[in-house]
Amino acid sequence: MKWEIKQFNSLVSTNTTARDCPVGTIVMAETQTGGRGRYGRVWQSPRGNLYVSFVFESNSMRDKYLSFLTGLALAESLPEFNVRLKWPNDVLLDGKKVAGILLETTKNKVIVGIGVNLISNPEKNMLYPTANLGGRLTPIGLVKRLMIQYDALLAVFDKKGFKKIRARWLDLATGVGETISVHLPTEELIGTFKGISDEGALLLKTGKKVRSITVGDVFLI
Repeated sequence: MKWEIKQFNSLVSTNTTARDCPVGTIVMAETQTGGRGRYGRVWQSPRGNLYVSFVFESNSMRDKYLSFLTGLALAESLPEFNVRLKWPNDVLLDGKKVAGILLETTKNKVIVGIGVNLISNPEKNMLYPTANLGGRLTPIGLVKRLMIQYDALLAVFDKKGFKKIRARWLDLATGVGETISVHLPTEELIGTFKGISDEGALLLKTGKKVRSITVGDVFLI
């Protein structure tokens, strides 16, 4: 895919700006004044970390898997770090969140926002413990790695479908076969993480049943 990088000093959020950009645009900002994560949570955006959004053309066969493609692309862009993936779209370093992904859709585009703690990480009032990469990568350096990994994984997806992507994602997933807690909008479930379905849902064994979960926050126990 042909990418064009647009770099800004400060934006409300890269995802917001990306909405008005053509497919193939990569929007980067040194800081965000209104960065956001899942469920409208605030994404703190001090300078030095990576805040970037990739603009994809909407594709009915691929859209629902983009968070897995993105998590895998990010993890495979960081071979010198022992990062792991946490369902649905977090990247962990030493069991702590080092990156997050936010997908938003427009009529014919999917915006994939990525935030990576390169040199600093928020420590107070966080839902999940956080970490940073110790300043060993620059924002543009990591984006260039991501471009390469995205193109490689999209080629795999187009040829093999989600099955191959799922296998590689699970190889890097944390908590598989272990007891986890899943916080849903109306309840908390505790069970064994059995993997992910063909549709990308989390498979949680509670008692004798295996539940398929599409929305929730996962915590390791």
